[in-house]
Amino acid sequence: MELQAIRREVDADNSCLFSSIAYLIDRENFSSESGLRFRQIIVDYLLLNKIDPILLDLPKDQYIEYIIDPRNWGGALEVKMFSDIFKKQIHCIDVKTNRVDSYGNENEMCIYLLYNGIHYDPLVMNFDSDSDSITDITIFSSYDNEVYELMKLYVFECKNRGEYVDFSNIQCEYCKMKFANQNDAAEHMINTSHSNFIQI
Repeated sequence: MELQAIRREVDADNSCLFSSIAYLIDRENFSSESGLRFRQIIVDYLLLNKIDPILLDLPKDQYIEYIIDPRNWGGALEVKMFSDIFKKQIHCIDVKTNRVDSYGNENEMCIYLLYNGIHYDPLVMNFDSDSDSITDITIFSSYDNEVYELMKLYVFECKNRGEYVDFSNIQCEYCKMKFANQNDAAEHMINTSHSNFIQI
């Protein structure tokens, strides 16, 4: 059997980025607490390093208060910091566009994330989706173009199945409220802590 690209789903609990990075970097110790533990890794990095305040969009102390709160999402800035912390290239593949945003291009090893518009999941290689996750391969050579293309192909197939969120029509899975745009959905998430949205 040949290895294939597989998505391992993490909870849609506002910490999906942190949980996905935790799974890829430290799968052996992955648990329901991993998202919070990896939030703390970002906080520790911010406390120990000088960060350009323009990048943070907030004073550092306010940004730390924001990112440690499990109700708040992580995004591109946190991906960049994780790349710096773990010395890994991180490829984030967008389902809707198949665009690959890469961080830490100077690093020789890499990991892959799938992004559907509002949620991150880790991408791994294994024989099939029913294979035991203990055999997941999560870290790859940055020069392995075959893995890169297999990951992109898998995400392209996700697009063909409609597994992404189009921000023009969004519905909350919890309460079934519908939203015309991303801003309205984000406000709903902040007010209710509902974080699982689908395209309609």
